[in-house]
Amino acid sequence: MSFSPNLFLANVRSKDGLAKPSRFEVILPIPPYISQFVGSSILETILNFPNSVFSNVSDAVNKALERGGPSSSSSTTRNLALQCESAELPGKTMQTTDVKIYGPTFKVPYQTQYGDTSLTFLCTNDFYERKLFDRWMEAIHPTDTNNLRFPKGEKSRYMTNIKIIQYDDFIKQIYAVELIDAFPIGVAPQALSWADDNFHRLQISFAYQKYRTIYEGTYDIGAAAASLFGAAGSRLLPFGRAL
Repeated sequence: MSFSPNLFLANVRSKDGLAKPSRFEVILPIPPYISQFVGSSILETILNFPNSVFSNVSDAVNKALERGGPSSSSSTTRNLALQCESAELPGKTMQTTDVKIYGPTFKVPYQTQYGDTSLTFLCTNDFYERKLFDRWMEAIHPTDTNNLRFPKGEKSRYMTNIKIIQYDDFIKQIYAVELIDAFPIGVAPQALSWADDNFHRLQISFAYQKYRTIYEGTYDIGAAAASLFGAAGSRLLPFGRAL
């Protein structure tokens, strides 16, 4: 059967177009156990906002005390989602063994293997992204004692579930994977050069136990309004996120 451009276009249109890798979102909740390690002191937090404009001193102190400020766990998760420049939908492979009963050998699966995945973040001027993952890995394996900390319960749990979402052109979730028990295992080097005036990027490698596939979702009304009418559009609608 020869290739037909018209047939191809008709098939694509019947499926509402082609999926784009740029339509994605990453939700990375920070475990409570890690939050206590990445929480900054009041003075350090204030000094980390040189470009922020505070109406008064109490506003700065409230932000430093994590009363809705950027250092809170939920705000950090939101900021990381906005700054995640690239991600990947992870794959998996079946481990097999050769079996022979009678005649030719054939393969039989015995285990599923999940590969590590990487996320890349744009870095802001306070460099909180690098500090966050440095301290996260330090909380797992402290360099001063070299005693690996095992997650014995919720109070010492350093793992989290990361959701990677694929959207269509209308901000509808068409596919998603949730990485179960994920944690950072590698921070890529960041090159420094006087000849480079670009932005810093931070690549983090994550290991996880397995992932759960989510095949269908709903529309994110706020994101759809923002894409159509700008950032102010999402504030005009009385809808929250629908994932």
